Order: sequence, then C-alpha cells, then structure tokens
Amino acid sequence: MNNILIVDCIKENIDTVYEIDKTSSNYNWTRNMFTEEFENKNSFFKVLFADDKIAGYIIYHIVLDEAEILNIVIDNNFKRQSLGKYLLEQTLNEISKQNVKTVFLEVGEKNIPAINLYLKFGFEQYNIRNNYYKNGENAILMKKICQL
Repeated sequence: MNNILIVDCIKENIDTVYEIDKTSSNYNWTRNMFTEEFENKNSFFKVLFADDKIAGYIIYHIVLDEAEILNIVIDNNFKRQSLGKYLLEQTLNEISKQNVKTVFLEVGEKNIPAINLYLKFGFEQYNIRNNYYKNGENAILMKKICQL
C-alpha cells in the first residue's frame, strides 16, 4: 500500500461508503443516515483512500470541548493492514487541535478487534447500553480524556 490519504467526503463518495458499511460492518447505517451526516454542517465526514480506492471512513462531531466518533469502518478488502489504526490516530490528532478534552464513542460488545484498538489508544469503558443494537447486542460506551 503506497498511497494513503484521508480527505473530506464528497457527495459522489456516499454510495461507496454506504456499500462499505453494508458489507464490512455489523451495525449498518441507512443511506439516508450517511446523507444526513454529509449535509450536517457540524459533522466531520472523512474517507480514507488506499491506492486510489475508498478503503474506509470515519464520521465524528465536535461540540465545544467534546467529540463523539459516530462511526468508523474499514472495507473488508483492506482489513488487517493497520488502516483502522491509522484512521483513528489521524482523527484523534485532528480532534486534539480543536481543544477537545474528551472523546466519546460506542462499540458493540462483540466487536473485540475495535474494542482492543480503542483500548490501545487510551479509551476506557464508562458504561453499557443494554440491547442497544437491532440484534440485541449491548453497546459499550467508551471515552478518552485528551491531553491538552
């Protein structure tokens, strides 16, 4: 993998992002949810390109001194190449430039690779939402206190 680039999502990327989400995530969003985030002026919607193909995306919000990562997914064809780690690391670097003190996210309790990744980046579990997902799975609520 030679060329890795993170850029703002453009409208033409939404169909690809939606397909990646459908095939590479167990917690699928609707196409309308992606469109709403794209049109939301408070949303940061980034796509990760690897060798000129969309390999993943991340969507997050920043409100005052808090950020929330709403969704981060890497295409199955690009998994196990540290792209999720790279995307999260770059995003946390960007977030830290905005004077954010705390970053929040939720993750399915069965998504062990994601949980382990978040733990490596200093996230800690602070609560659980029981039966949060359509399949009845619990959501683990995590937060990271940022160093300013």
